[in-house]
Amino acid sequence: MEQETTIEPCRVCGAGASLFFKDSRRFYKCPDCLLVFTNEMPDPKFQETFYKGQWDAQDTLFWQKQADKLLSVITKIKQPRRILDFGSGSGALTKQLRHRGYDVTPLEPMINGYLMDQSYPHKFDTVIAVEVFEHLLNLWEEINEIEKALTYDGIIVISTQLTNPFIDSPDAVERFGAWWYKNDLTHVNFFCNRTIAVMAEMRDWYIDIYGDSLFVVKKQA
Repeated sequence: MEQETTIEPCRVCGAGASLFFKDSRRFYKCPDCLLVFTNEMPDPKFQETFYKGQWDAQDTLFWQKQADKLLSVITKIKQPRRILDFGSGSGALTKQLRHRGYDVTPLEPMINGYLMDQSYPHKFDTVIAVEVFEHLLNLWEEINEIEKALTYDGIIVISTQLTNPFIDSPDAVERFGAWWYKNDLTHVNFFCNRTIAVMAEMRDWYIDIYGDSLFVVKKQA
């Protein structure tokens, strides 16, 4: 008897995605946008304990380098007036950006609540999401809220590890299976350049991609 193939709708484009890899979780790969994703996320109590345990994992030097890296990209595009640090964790990145003279508002759901519940007196011309998008089960709902908080000429700066080095390779399954990034049980989305391009087409975005871990979203004028 032929083995039944499990299909799940892609979280980005909705196409039917087949089972791609399985360990303690099931991961699916979209045939159209090449997103790799899982619908299996630990319970909220585990997530909170896990996230808070990571907050002190990086030292001050790490966040200094992160701030400098982000600003080197952002300032080539615009001089940000108001920055939203979306998924700010302990606030270490917010602190480093403020030390450099920028107006930054942190948003950490476990501290501040969700973006949809905020009533900011102004919009933001820059939203940064460092190691956030890989955690979002409700990806488009979160993006919708981010776009509402953006000025008309605003940008979203997204940092996440991309699957570019192996996603089109004949041994993609094996390389994904050995990839450290998928071992984080709170990571549910794994993007590549193709995924980002499809997202841009769906939303009429202009996209700049920087290597295999950073991209910038801007609405088309």
